[in-house]
Amino acid sequence: MLSQIKIPQDVIEVIKCFKNSGYQAYIVGGTVRDALLGKENFDYDISTSARPYEIQKALPKAIPYGEFGTFLYVLKDKKIEITPFRNDAPGRKPQYGFAGSIEEDLSRRDFTINSIAYDPIENKIIDPFGGIEDIKNKIIRCTGSSKRIWEDPLRALRAVRFMAQLNFSIEPSTLYTIKAKSALLETISKERIRDEFSKILLSDNSYEGLNMLFLTNLLDYIIPELLEGMGVEHYNKPYDVLEHNLIMSKYLSKKLYLKLAGVLHDVGKPFCAQKKEYGLEFPNHHEISARIAEEVLRRLKYDSKTIKKVIHLIKHHMFIFYPEDDLYKARKLVFTVGWENIYDLIEIRKADRLASGFPQAIGPGLSSLINKLEILQKEKLDYNLKDLAVKGDDLIKAFNLKPGPLIGQILSYLLEEILKDPSLNEKDTLLEMAKNKFYPKKEEM
Repeated sequence: MLSQIKIPQDVIEVIKCFKNSGYQAYIVGGTVRDALLGKENFDYDISTSARPYEIQKALPKAIPYGEFGTFLYVLKDKKIEITPFRNDAPGRKPQYGFAGSIEEDLSRRDFTINSIAYDPIENKIIDPFGGIEDIKNKIIRCTGSSKRIWEDPLRALRAVRFMAQLNFSIEPSTLYTIKAKSALLETISKERIRDEFSKILLSDNSYEGLNMLFLTNLLDYIIPELLEGMGVEHYNKPYDVLEHNLIMSKYLSKKLYLKLAGVLHDVGKPFCAQKKEYGLEFPNHHEISARIAEEVLRRLKYDSKTIKKVIHLIKHHMFIFYPEDDLYKARKLVFTVGWENIYDLIEIRKADRLASGFPQAIGPGLSSLINKLEILQKEKLDYNLKDLAVKGDDLIKAFNLKPGPLIGQILSYLLEEILKDPSLNEKDTLLEMAKNKFYPKKEEM
């Protein structure tokens, strides 16, 4: 059952402003779809019969925004995009003209669920393409005909994104066209592909979305490296490498870097597979996966901070911690990966176990690590050189040293000892330890 459309009063006032000036104005697109689904909105789209210069005259504070005569009007807690009725010619970068009616404007939109207009003043819905019925039936269908996909191939990704976000299904003709025309995705900029792919990863049904990208061949034009894992079997998992990578997304929280790390964490396995008597082994696959992941993420124009984080997590996702390992081993692990990454790696390990067919996310070793990390947090140390109670200058003064590699060797030794016993982290104690290790008294002859 669909919700009643509720539009905030300050947005209704904008509609009134156009109507009082003699123009038609409607809430349109995803705003109406989400309102019918009972979803809260902070961004609103208005389509109007006013031309660009008339929009600015009716709303002097509206700011020209992008192409197609669109204006942005910012309220306290929401944004409104206002666009004249349009009648686009086919094509990804259309020669657009202004339409004479809302019906004509709706006819050029991508899917029926986005081709609905609402007049909140008259409480009137305009739905010439059956979008409300498709929302009720949870169906994604091209508006008018499946040629909507040809006009802008990014719509193929948008269809999969809506499927994953809304838990809808894609109507057969639309699905056929998405697969038949999948190669057209090569004509789309990497930035636009990246943005839609990220939204799929962060959707409620990310695994289903990724699987649909695979089934429609769209994945071939996003991350073809993943496809190398199809049919590459694990001897100790019920899934091949590709499916294992995709399933990871089911078990990770909605953080983009985690989702990317999960999908790409084993992408290198097909390139290092070695056949053994009991099945395939994948030596050093974490390093190879990290290198391939960097190439993929740079190609898709992800920002450097995200790339760095994802690569670090993939490089270290094979960390080892046994139930019998002590606090020193736990400190050593935190020293290696950083506090800022350790719990992300634990989440990836838990997802990795579930995506490998284990019934429980936490095994004995991981449980032991989590318990020991609680103890380490009370020590309030990062377990790196800046935590040491002595610095390089202290060593130079105490032992009359010159700057050089020896200072680094001494500090590394002291840090290793602190990892074993943090109570030793006192300046005098550390200097004495350094003296005994590097400057022992010569035995009397």
